[in-house]
Amino acid sequence: MDLARATAQPGRPDSVPGQSRSRHTDPAPGGHYAVVVIGSGMGGICAAIKLKGIGVDSLAVLERAEEVGGTWRANTYPGIAVDTSILQYSLSFEPNPGWSRLYAGGAELQRYLIGLSEKYGIRRHIRFGTDVTEMRYAENEQLWQISTRSGATYTANVVVNATGHLSTPAIPSISGLDQFEGQVLHSAEWDASFDASGRRIAAIGSGASAAQLVPCIARDAEQVYVYQRSAPWVFPRDDRPIGRIEAAVYRHVPFVLKAQRWRRFWGNDKVAYAFEKQNETVGKQQRYAEDFIERSIPDPELRRAVTPDYSVGCKRRIMSDDWYPALLRENVELIPSALTEVRPRSVVGPDGVERPVDTIVFNTGFAVEGFMPMKVFGTGGTELHDAWSDGAQTHLGITVSGYPNLFLISGPNTAIGAGSYAFMIECQVRYITGALELMRRRGLSALDVRLDVQRRSYWKTQSRLAGSVYGSGCQGWYQGEGGRIDTLWPGTNAEYWWRTRRFDPKNYHLITRAPIFSRTAAAASATTIPAA
Repeated sequence: MDLARATAQPGRPDSVPGQSRSRHTDPAPGGHYAVVVIGSGMGGICAAIKLKGIGVDSLAVLERAEEVGGTWRANTYPGIAVDTSILQYSLSFEPNPGWSRLYAGGAELQRYLIGLSEKYGIRRHIRFGTDVTEMRYAENEQLWQISTRSGATYTANVVVNATGHLSTPAIPSISGLDQFEGQVLHSAEWDASFDASGRRIAAIGSGASAAQLVPCIARDAEQVYVYQRSAPWVFPRDDRPIGRIEAAVYRHVPFVLKAQRWRRFWGNDKVAYAFEKQNETVGKQQRYAEDFIERSIPDPELRRAVTPDYSVGCKRRIMSDDWYPALLRENVELIPSALTEVRPRSVVGPDGVERPVDTIVFNTGFAVEGFMPMKVFGTGGTELHDAWSDGAQTHLGITVSGYPNLFLISGPNTAIGAGSYAFMIECQVRYITGALELMRRRGLSALDVRLDVQRRSYWKTQSRLAGSVYGSGCQGWYQGEGGRIDTLWPGTNAEYWWRTRRFDPKNYHLITRAPIFSRTAAAASATTIPAA
């Protein structure tokens, strides 16, 4: 499939050729596989492609929805788009020269992922409508037993969890919300039939989704009240269409697109390094953001309300060209505080003012501290969330001691403050395939990361985060209770690549019973996939 053509098509992702005829319907769900991947967002699709590339064909991808795409399938609110340049937010072996603009919309991202699933033959491995509720490691059999909401059971020698850490919408507990008589929406569970025309809307939150959604609904709404718990640092996105000539250059001179990707990569890594070391680049970033406020907001009172009281980088930066213009509209009012009470037909903030509304829109992001949307029981029967009650300890965010042959994509401490998460996904997938190739070469049945390695890895990460801008005192989704940060990688993207560039068996207990993978069969079926 020509991914560029597929991506450039208008409309929602169901316009992709071949989608309907290639959806897998399993008449007898369940069964045994060498590898089960859970989730079919970018991480799950990348993992499936690379696993097939090293010869793993006994493979199932379990997806709870009815289509691939992950966050780009689930989030359909008006204005949704990537907030990292699309020239970098794509897989290195499929950079796709056909993007329509620098910050592509969500539907375009999903078409890209559907195209990948078609091109690399992944769809025949996907079991749609399969919601995993529990996983248990059977020590005697050295198998993962996977239970689903429908009652079907799968077993696997290896599990790759790619459900991501931004999949469960978070709605704050607000007094009276259950008594509200109007419509309640969350940006991550959008109602496509919603029409903002003539509505009086309370928009809760001022983060990344709000910066994309509010400007869209404000164009038609009668009134929008934006409740801002804390102001975000906002940077100009400088979005623009990618014209025919530029696209043709990317298509016919691939080196130019690769050079653009690397230029942006190193620019982001300069910022990531600054966020850890708190050097002069942080000050430059903050002055740039303050100048953007000065140029965008003429009203001194509003200017004070949108200026954060914490260091740039401590919370997620917002890339937007239309957030500040939206706040300047006559029908938009910014209330610089969290919503405190909901009444049947109105909302009330700390200022005590009752504002009549007929719609509440939550732009409050996701619950990220759990990381895994299912129960996971390892050796000895310990549930993973209980094991993580004092901190989500992992090695490199990929493996967990006591949970053999379980690999994580988008696990704890792998999100980044500057850069493209697509790069981090490829680093994790490379590490995982390296582990499986080692198992094949040595005839291993299981790998379990050493507890001392995990503890050293985790506490070093925490120590670095505590001294970084992320640990400088603000409170957002990066930080958990008590200020612990189990979400972010503390350093640069390049360092993460270096740390994950090869799988080091010295960090693991190597268990040999019966080999999982056939060397001959694997070599015969392997497909060449370009390296990241």
